[in-house]
Amino acid sequence: MEKIRLQMQQLRPEVPISEVELPKGHSLNDVWVNYGTDGILKLFKEGKTQSTGKALKIHNGYKISYEGATGTFFIVGNLPMDLGNLRVSLQIVANSTQKKHRLKVDLFDFGSVQHQCTELSEKQGFDYEQLETDFSDLTDLLEQHREALFEAEINPVTDHYSEKELTPQAHEKAIAFLSKPGLLENINKLLSQNGIVGEEENRLLLFVLASSYKMPYLMHGLVQGASGEGKSHLINGIAQCMPQEDVMNMTRITSKSLYHYRDKELTNKLIVIQDFDGLDEGAQYAFREMQSAKFLTSSTVVKDIFGNNRGRMKQVQAHFSSLTTTTKTEVYFDNMSRSVILGVDESPEQTLRIIQVQNSHIAGKTNHEAQEQARQLLRNAVRVLKSHEVVNPFADKILLPLEAKMLRRLNSQFQNFVSQVTILHQYQRKTDSKDRLIATKDDIKAAVEIFFSSIIIKVDELDKSTRQFFEKLKAYIKTQKNGTTHRFTSREIRQRLNISKTSAFRYMLSLQELEYIQVVEGSVNRGFKYIIAYWDDMDKIKKKIRQELHRQLEAL
Repeated sequence: MEKIRLQMQQLRPEVPISEVELPKGHSLNDVWVNYGTDGILKLFKEGKTQSTGKALKIHNGYKISYEGATGTFFIVGNLPMDLGNLRVSLQIVANSTQKKHRLKVDLFDFGSVQHQCTELSEKQGFDYEQLETDFSDLTDLLEQHREALFEAEINPVTDHYSEKELTPQAHEKAIAFLSKPGLLENINKLLSQNGIVGEEENRLLLFVLASSYKMPYLMHGLVQGASGEGKSHLINGIAQCMPQEDVMNMTRITSKSLYHYRDKELTNKLIVIQDFDGLDEGAQYAFREMQSAKFLTSSTVVKDIFGNNRGRMKQVQAHFSSLTTTTKTEVYFDNMSRSVILGVDESPEQTLRIIQVQNSHIAGKTNHEAQEQARQLLRNAVRVLKSHEVVNPFADKILLPLEAKMLRRLNSQFQNFVSQVTILHQYQRKTDSKDRLIATKDDIKAAVEIFFSSIIIKVDELDKSTRQFFEKLKAYIKTQKNGTTHRFTSREIRQRLNISKTSAFRYMLSLQELEYIQVVEGSVNRGFKYIIAYWDDMDKIKKKIRQELHRQLEAL
């Protein structure tokens, strides 16, 4: 209560705060449920308050005031966080003369306090006994305030979003939402209402991945795409729909910082990294170890109580899901294998959809209230989800395509994805004798549909962004006079497909290394001409894999 009181006082220092004693054995929720709003108002009016009238006024982090009997005491500067002393800088404005007196005193040193009281009473006309009482009361209040700050630093109060948004009515509404048929479709509609335009499959996939952060089946998403194609907008839109007290949104991680979190600070969190390319090698190593092992252990040097240096093991527990982005077409193998890979939609149709939303926002036609309602409903839905083990009786009936890269981890990710879909439907699913949720055929079917694009990315030799470029390139070449034998330059493709020089160079280099295109004439000075050397049919491969998965689903 003291931590909450301090937070409120910092927000509104001019508002008096008093404490009301609730009936024994009751909480405020119980009183509201049993007696309604009138009962709470009556309790406020007639209840016994515990306010003594003595309180600190928090102006900011460097100035605190206290109204005493002899004057107004101003504490300036930082409070010492060493609990063994309370040495402060004071400005005392006397009530009788309004004269300001400045001094430094350790309020824990009784002799020093008595000396200051004697000096001020003899030379400045203060009443000794009243001044000593003011110092005593001020010491008690500052001690409480400092202990609350210390406790807040050790155990941060992060549930103010939850308390504000998850009211009893919102709790009931969230459970009703999770209990309705067509849950995934309803979630997708709310994501669209939140402003995530297009990307129907990706946004739902990312929501399921992100919602696993406090569940047994942790998942991680890595979004690939060219610069400026909406990767950060996509993951930030999903992060807005998660409980904000559990979201850690980072733009940079240093190589050592992850080793210095406290024991539980990375437990049940969603970590959002705006650009994975910005992490150095040490930070990437620590991050992927946390993804796999769920803890970090380091050996450090500390001083013991005798002042001698000795080694000590420090462990940071980590239980989190993550959403990250990258512009690289080739991601380090160990980082890629731990995440579900997605590619943003770079089509002209998606560009038009985004432009329409942007223009609508600038024109003042965006319904911000509807956006906030969608976010709060999704946040509360995640808040009321409970952690459950899942048993999938059909787990051995679905086999992913053997052509997929990193199939062992991909299969594990897919099974975890099925389990998380079941957890989202926990208010609609049965449990077994061990209180484990039982996955249904509908969960597996939904998981296959949503997860399909990630399976294809692991089957395809090209990353999603390069694949989209190659498909456009093939479509353009087929329209030319020489057909599939048409020779093209990099400049020609840049102009025809309307892409930047940097992107075109990266795509052409990747396709050349993988032998999809080859140089047939030219030089470094005059430029090169290329032809497509390998005409694959990705649509046919997709169709084949989809048919095989549907065959397995029908056989369940």
